Amino acid sequence: MPHQSDGPGGPDEREVVAQHSEEIKSNWERTLHDMQAMADDRESKGYATLTVPAGDTTTLTPDMGEDDSWGLSHVVPDNYADDFEALYEESAFEESAVYQLESGGFVFVVTELINPTDEVVIFVAGSYDMRFAGGLVRTAMDREEMYTHVKTLDHTHLGTFHHDDPSDFFPDPEVFYAYDVTS
Repeated sequence: MPHQSDGPGGPDEREVVAQHSEEIKSNWERTLHDMQAMADDRESKGYATLTVPAGDTTTLTPDMGEDDSWGLSHVVPDNYADDFEALYEESAFEESAVYQLESGGFVFVVTELINPTDEVVIFVAGSYDMRFAGGLVRTAMDREEMYTHVKTLDHTHLGTFHHDDPSDFFPDPEVFYAYDVTS
């Protein structure tokens, strides 16, 4: 997570995280547990699955990087890269589902990427600070689509997924705007 302040007199991110550290840790553990339970359920139905916990998740807007890509960008540990790439390259992920929990100004999310033809599912878990998501929410709602990007720490791009419905990620966009410190 970036270490930014929301201005004079406003809480700095380190203070927010410190105030909610036990809650954040508990919700992250719950997210990982839920992701594994979802994977176990899919496996019991014959699907091949991969669960990937992101080490960092960033909310990207088109004007933030070297290119105009935007969406949720997950940085995943290198030891997941080969398995991820093998499934990504061999599969056409036609469906997705999003499961999330908002707590203390943070969103804990599991994105389920589904290839129903080959019965393959990749689950990616991440969390992000709602204070830095307003620009992404506006972009996604305006463009009526959403993207999920997966890369390694050294910025090796592993895959990008397109989602037709941003409301799966942002069911109540106004909630995000209330937290936004970027506008």
